Amino acid sequence: MGRTGECADIRPQLGVYVTGAIAPADRAALVRHLASCRRCREELADLAALPGLLHRTPAWAAAQPPGESAGAHERDAGEALLGRALSRMARRRRRRRWALAAAAIVLAAAAAAGWALRPGSPPPGPAAAGTVLQTQRIGGVTVLADAAGFTLYWFAPDTAAKSKCTGSCARDWPPVTGPATASPGVTGAVGWITRADGSIQATYDGHPLYTASVDTAPGQARGNGVNASGGLWHEVTVSGAAAPASSPSPGTRSDGSGGGGYGY
Repeated sequence: MGRTGECADIRPQLGVYVTGAIAPADRAALVRHLASCRRCREELADLAALPGLLHRTPAWAAAQPPGESAGAHERDAGEALLGRALSRMARRRRRRRWALAAAAIVLAAAAAAGWALRPGSPPPGPAAAGTVLQTQRIGGVTVLADAAGFTLYWFAPDTAAKSKCTGSCARDWPPVTGPATASPGVTGAVGWITRADGSIQATYDGHPLYTASVDTAPGQARGNGVNASGGLWHEVTVSGAAAPASSPSPGTRSDGSGGGGYGY
């Protein structure tokens, strides 16, 4: 049982302990708890002081002229002292609750900040169904592909933190679902970004990744060098060499100009 649970069980017995009516077994358990719990000791001290406060003769009573009834004054003073003591105890409990709530908020904020500073790590929560990245050779160039062997592309207008391919563009160039896992041979930095619709998109060396709808089978790179949706598309090369915009194998690459490989 945690400290909070122990205190909750002990506190109802504090008043019984003060009156001396506590059972021997309960008394032993209470004494052991008090030895290690400062808060319960403070509450016990407040309770133990109540009888003395209630029976103490107030200064105004000592100076009262003989024969004047003081019963009403004594009752009022006793109730006031009791009220102050109980208010003190309530304030201590409120301060403890506020401190615990503040600590919880600080810990939650620190955890969120720590996660936000690690853009290469998956977001908290259940693991998303991501993509396995692997390498393959197409037209003499080692490129990045998904687990099914489809070539992956990057879009020139994108930034490291934002995809500029949405709407119909995303239908023609489907974003690669993140977070991604790198297979042996994939040496670049694998990360992820959050798209405008809230979905997670995998990145490679800071560039959002896509497949191409024009690639109808694994091993094709028909999207390489294509100028579409407001910018150029390039296959993601792993070796760092510039990828050509055309291939000696007909039907596997686009013949569009501006190929420009993706050097890492």
